[in-house]
Amino acid sequence: MPSKAPKDSRSASLYVPLRRRMIENGDWDRISARLARELNESGWIDRFKDISKETARRAEATGGISVEALMTELGPQAEEEVPTAVRQEIIGVLRKLLERQIEF
Repeated sequence: MPSKAPKDSRSASLYVPLRRRMIENGDWDRISARLARELNESGWIDRFKDISKETARRAEATGGISVEALMTELGPQAEEEVPTAVRQEIIGVLRKLLERQIEF
């Protein structure tokens, strides 16, 4: 799963060690698998496969499109259309994990 590091310096300084710890103990893979499962069950993955294929077909008429350009073009729409229930569930999982990892 691609990751997007936070933009502000305080969050960024926490992100790297937390992500490393999550990878080392397997939480990253478990959460990634859960996100993929939830997105698949919601129909989001199939919907964006179809959108991606259609966008690539349209681009063939003008010389094609790279995967990178396709990701750049569709990424914001894909992120925006993640179902609210899926987003809230994964945020809840991350929140619980962070509460165990960090003392506030």
